[in-house]
Amino acid sequence: MSEPRGRWLGVDFGSKYVGLAIGDDSVSIVMPLKTISAQPDETLLTDLSKLAKAEGIVGFVVGVPINMDGSEGKSARLCREFGSRLAEHSNLAVEYADERLSSWEAEGMLIEGGMKPSERKQRVHAVAAKLILEAFFTARKAADEAGSGGSGEQPGE
Repeated sequence: MSEPRGRWLGVDFGSKYVGLAIGDDSVSIVMPLKTISAQPDETLLTDLSKLAKAEGIVGFVVGVPINMDGSEGKSARLCREFGSRLAEHSNLAVEYADERLSSWEAEGMLIEGGMKPSERKQRVHAVAAKLILEAFFTARKAADEAGSGGSGEQPGE
């Protein structure tokens, strides 16, 4: 089954903070949005569902920290569990994208942009979410061009 087209929210899920980015796959534009508190979980799920409704979101892309050897550890499992709760709570599609090194890359981008450490601490999560969503759109476009019509990864995998 092909994922819906339209506006998506990228999610960099963490135990303390959740970075958000918004993008539209029809025009391939992604913007960092904001960073919010990860706790309590029920409030986070409700806030994300409300934001999705207000922004006309068709689905979420949750970053999964894949190990460099391709395996998944505890953090990846926690991200997938969060994605399952988010799908159930929001009734929207939830997809996953490899977020390997996204926070490191985001931090580097903000340093290169001259942002002060105090400003980077909160902003890095939203920029990481932007990178996650861009990776999803890139994988989807490559799959579409190859004729498969999807990102290649389903929520249960």
